[in-house]
Amino acid sequence: MSKTNVKRRLYLAYGSNMNLGQMSRRCPTAKVVGNTMLPNWKLVFNGVASVERSKGDSVPVVVWDIQPKDEKALDIYEGWPRLYRKEMRRIRLDGKLVNAMIYIMNNVRYYSPPHTSYFNTILEGYKSAGFDTQILYEAAEQSKRKEKNTMDTTIEEQIKAVAATGRTNMFDANAVQRIANDMELYELVCFIEDDRRAYSRFILSGKRDTE
Repeated sequence: MSKTNVKRRLYLAYGSNMNLGQMSRRCPTAKVVGNTMLPNWKLVFNGVASVERSKGDSVPVVVWDIQPKDEKALDIYEGWPRLYRKEMRRIRLDGKLVNAMIYIMNNVRYYSPPHTSYFNTILEGYKSAGFDTQILYEAAEQSKRKEKNTMDTTIEEQIKAVAATGRTNMFDANAVQRIANDMELYELVCFIEDDRRAYSRFILSGKRDTE
C-alpha cells in the first residue's frame, strides 16, 4: 500500500503571529519551518498590521507549518473573511519556491500606528527571527504620518447599527467594541481602539470631525 501524500499548509506571519510565545498558545500544533522575505509588498498599520503591494519593498515573514485546527484558530483571530481575506503567495523557502497562505486586510480605510503592547509583541518576533527591526519601526512611523483622525460614513453607519440594538449605553466604548465585534463590524472596533476621542465627540455631538 502506498503512503498517502499529505500536502503541507504553510502560513506567512508578518504581524503579532511572528511571536513564538503567542503562536504556541494560539496554534499549539503549528511549527516554524523558516523565515523569508515577501518581495514587492510592504508592512502597514491600521492599528493592527496588514500588507500592501509596493514595488521594490519587502516584508519579513515567519513561515509556519499549520494543521487544520491551527487555521481555524487563525481564522477567528484574523476576523476572516470579513476583516482579513486569505491569499496564496509564491515564496522562496530554503532555496525552493513554495505556495503559502497569508491574511491581508480587506479594506485599509485609514492608517494609524500600533499600540505599544501590540508593537512590542511583533518586535519580539522580529528579534527572535533575526530580522532587521528598522523595517518595523519605519512602518509604524509611516502609519503615524498618514494617520487620519476623522470618521468616514462607514464608521458612522456602524455606530448607528450598534445603537439600534439597544444593548448598551453608547458612551460605554468598551461595550460598544464588544458588540461591534459580535456583529462583525470590525472597522468600528479598530476605530474606537485607535481614536476614542473622535468616537466620543461623535456620540456627544452627532457630527463627524469633518463636518
